[in-house]
Amino acid sequence: MRLRPIIDDIADQADDFLAGITTRAEARDAISAKLTAKHPVLSGIDRIKVIDGVLAILDQEEFFGSGSSPNQDGSSDGVDGP
Repeated sequence: MRLRPIIDDIADQADDFLAGITTRAEARDAISAKLTAKHPVLSGIDRIKVIDGVLAILDQEEFFGSGSSPNQDGSSDGVDGP
């Protein structure tokens, strides 16, 4: 399954559904809920890849501020290609 379009779609909506969220842990939970609502049939591995991919984009955009550590919650944000 091509995950990049799903990652990009959710990342594009982040400003709206992550309003008021300031930590990666809170964002991870909100992204997971959004993903469950929009793509309930994704496998567990694909869900992790999408969540990590969205968080990686948010880190690049400094969504959590310039001082945030990309892996402060112990996650790895690697996403295999498209």
